[in-house]
Amino acid sequence: MANLHKLTVQEAVNTDTAAAWDVETVVTTTDATVTHIDVSSYHNIIVDTTSTICVLFDGTSNTTVTDGDNLELPAGVHSIKVPHGVGSTVYFHWRRNASADATVRVVLC
Repeated sequence: MANLHKLTVQEAVNTDTAAAWDVETVVTTTDATVTHIDVSSYHNIIVDTTSTICVLFDGTSNTTVTDGDNLELPAGVHSIKVPHGVGSTVYFHWRRNASADATVRVVLC
């Protein structure tokens, strides 16, 4: 018999739950500074930035973030799901991508 259960209960009813709510220290990034956070224990990241930043996820703790191949988040508040498919350890990396420094607030949940 075919397995018709393709979604978890949370996915089927389109709900999110999180037992954690960890506020990270506010960081002001410059063009050369890359910030790395281990987000393996979380499901979502809420990012509040004052300027455009480049972001990426991977399994390496010291990845270089460049302008060309990474996602750019404009100034504002963004909610991002953690892609657990990149490995058992997932890192979130970001750096500024504009002429002004970016002050970045991150909440892990």
